[in-house]
Amino acid sequence: MTLEIDQVEKSVLDDIATDVPKTILDRFVTLTRESGSEDERIAAHFLAQFLEDWQIPHRIHYPNIHLSVPIKATLIVTGPVSREITAKTPSCSISTGNQWICGEVVYIPAEEDDLSDAFDPLATNKYGDIRGKIVLTDGYPVSGKTKELGNEGALGVIFISPGRYIHEGTIGVVWGSPDLDTMNEEPRIPALMIGKQDGHELITDCQAGKVTLQFQTLLDSGWFPCPLIDIWIEGTEESEKYVLLHGHLDSWHQGIGDNGTGNAALMEMARLFHKHRHLLKRSIRIAIWPGHSTGRYAGSTWFADQFGLDLDENCIAQVNCDSPGCRWATSYEDMSWMSEVEELCQSSIQDAVGEQSKGFRPHRAGDYSFNNIGITAFYMLSSSIPAEELEEKGYYAVGGCGSNIEWHSEEDLMHLADLNILVRDIRVYMTTILRVVNSPIHPFSFSKTVAELMDTIEEYETAAMGHFSFSLVKKEAMELSHELQGFYKKLPFISSTIVSDPNVKRVNEVIRQIGRELVTINFSKTGKFRHDLAIDMPRLPDLSASHYLSKLDPASHAYRVVLTYLTRGQNRVAWTLQRVRKLLKMCSFVSEKATT
Repeated sequence: MTLEIDQVEKSVLDDIATDVPKTILDRFVTLTRESGSEDERIAAHFLAQFLEDWQIPHRIHYPNIHLSVPIKATLIVTGPVSREITAKTPSCSISTGNQWICGEVVYIPAEEDDLSDAFDPLATNKYGDIRGKIVLTDGYPVSGKTKELGNEGALGVIFISPGRYIHEGTIGVVWGSPDLDTMNEEPRIPALMIGKQDGHELITDCQAGKVTLQFQTLLDSGWFPCPLIDIWIEGTEESEKYVLLHGHLDSWHQGIGDNGTGNAALMEMARLFHKHRHLLKRSIRIAIWPGHSTGRYAGSTWFADQFGLDLDENCIAQVNCDSPGCRWATSYEDMSWMSEVEELCQSSIQDAVGEQSKGFRPHRAGDYSFNNIGITAFYMLSSSIPAEELEEKGYYAVGGCGSNIEWHSEEDLMHLADLNILVRDIRVYMTTILRVVNSPIHPFSFSKTVAELMDTIEEYETAAMGHFSFSLVKKEAMELSHELQGFYKKLPFISSTIVSDPNVKRVNEVIRQIGRELVTINFSKTGKFRHDLAIDMPRLPDLSASHYLSKLDPASHAYRVVLTYLTRGQNRVAWTLQRVRKLLKMCSFVSEKATT
């Protein structure tokens, strides 16, 4: 990194303050920012007033997005002893209204595979004889499992929370608002959540004999106009290209740690990036979404739909900001980033706060609504409580609030916010983003991405146990890996030129297009401008069915179906890798004698 960029970072980071974040959190703790509510609109206009005062260009969109808002749930054990149990219902559950669902309870312990959102299209009688029964199981509400239970005839499902809090959540499998392809995909049975103690008492009762119960769920589902804040901070040299920084406005209850602190961070970053905009070579677009929780990322999905062509053409990277600045969250060992930005993120975290870090493949979560456009992404949840402290406290895994177990509960209040930690997290975000917008050549290493793809192919080939040949895609991946190594060896010879240099712009165009190809095949089944379901997305999903083959009878219909699927999938992956090799040929002008 050059001295000039170091000085830019220092001048911006030294200006971080906590006045605005504290003001935002003080206001947000008085609001319940449920999507579609008056409090959400109040919160949006409260943030927008800062932007007005700072004279930062922005718009508030009001997209009509589809929401499923839980209202209440009632659960009564009717036998052997009558009692009422405190319960909640997740978003996207079936609303029973005034109808009581009655039935016998069957307890099915959760296995490791059941705890993910994955849906097994070949599963039949996976859970035994559950037709006409109410299933009791462990863990958070899980989309794929709920769908499978409904397919096998269960009347409903009750999830047992891992602790004393009943954490709000969703079982929706539709990512964003539904369209013709997805409108009938949601699970078709009602779901509830109960606390750990009540759950264990029910398990004991089930093990002792027959247990019956009845329940009702009530949800408000429909289309709601919701505020979406869209902020533009223009760069000085290549202003049409931008990094998209984003986080969600809506919350469960007061939601200080998820995502009040994120909103506070986004606004402080907006202030600083705008104040120092003369130091930005490219632009930064900041979006604050509605519909994260009860819309299954409906706000960011609307944005991806509305501005899809512009995102495809001009977005360099997307960055999610969720749950920064939470109590005790001093570790960066559980971060999210795509392979091509691992070195960028690790060096940025080290330089910003002096911490080592580890990152993992981003989950299908966190408003990552841009994977099928093919946009490189980093960060989702921010810093977290160190693993040894989690063990000492006896905390179980949660999906936000810096690992604090008040996540998605009524207790996500001001005590979870730590302004000193928020400053650290803001330093991490801003350092990484500054390096993307100001580096002449995009700091992405797609050699690492291809190495990940090659490891994945090897894994799938092993799982197939000789039932399918991956030779075509292995050959293409190896050849691409070799050509990428040569490509990156040449880049240092032009990396010191200015952003607006024509050769730099041509190289960056190729780098972005490589991402459009490789990110899409690694994170999406549906492809560009369509949204995959909100269930776990395996690496190279077109090839992930390989693990079925060794378990199926080669004479069966299912076996032939899987072979057909893999053949088509291998064609898509190989074709994509070929396209990337053709892109590299567009940079044949780059040589070791290129102008510096």
